Amino acid sequence: MVNIQVFDPHPLLADFVQNIFVIDAKINASDSDCVGHYPPTPQNCIFLYLNEPLKAKKANEIEFKSRPRAVVVGPQVTRMELMVNRDHKVAVVGFLPGGLHRLIGVPMVEIFDDGFDGYELLGRDIYDLIERCSELTCLTAIKDMIESYLLGKLPKVKDLIPLDKALHQLLQSNGNISITQVADDACLSLRQFERKCKERLGFSPKVYARLIRFSNAYRLFEKSDNPNWSEIALCSGYYDQMHFIKDFKEFAGFTPTMMEEELKRASFRFQKSIRI
Repeated sequence: MVNIQVFDPHPLLADFVQNIFVIDAKINASDSDCVGHYPPTPQNCIFLYLNEPLKAKKANEIEFKSRPRAVVVGPQVTRMELMVNRDHKVAVVGFLPGGLHRLIGVPMVEIFDDGFDGYELLGRDIYDLIERCSELTCLTAIKDMIESYLLGKLPKVKDLIPLDKALHQLLQSNGNISITQVADDACLSLRQFERKCKERLGFSPKVYARLIRFSNAYRLFEKSDNPNWSEIALCSGYYDQMHFIKDFKEFAGFTPTMMEEELKRASFRFQKSIRI
């Protein structure tokens, strides 16, 4: 049984938090069946494991390692493999472009392509939040508790700037606005825009646009039992198969057809319900 609820954020959080979603899953499976794939997405997140934390490894690593109970995930380019517990309960805060940087004040290049302990980046109170949330059974109540925590952080959140709004437009366009146009919307020269993107996103705007398209394609794939790859590619802004397959290989580590076979063997689809 898997119960997933996705919530829009409190209005006062809506310029840097995209959504909050809570997953409560009871899995009847062997340990090997509890492993699923988590390719990179354009969304920075904070994961709060309310029961036991899961184990994870990068696609190119051999051994799974236990995660902290609070994990901050910034810019990613490598597929992760996650081993969940049979009683899997997690709350996730998904941020708008630049939102995680505005909350923690750390350049995203410093937390590149890995999961980092929330205690180090957010302080002890993040673990107090987990303890309070772990006592709740109602998913809406968990969301409310997380919102209260974030509202308490508002005085320290960095200001919204035109760059953040321009990157949100790039995200909403599925990565299909020219980078020059996005830089103009951000009121920056192309060189300034590239530098600021490294600070607030962790990588160049071109890589970010590619990641947006790939992630959309991958999530459409997870939602489909019989994927039509040509339709998925077209809906995600790809106009030729070469670039589609290239991005899949780079970000997922597989071709689309290989990924389809991998997902058939996994009992858990992590990104099926994500809204970005």
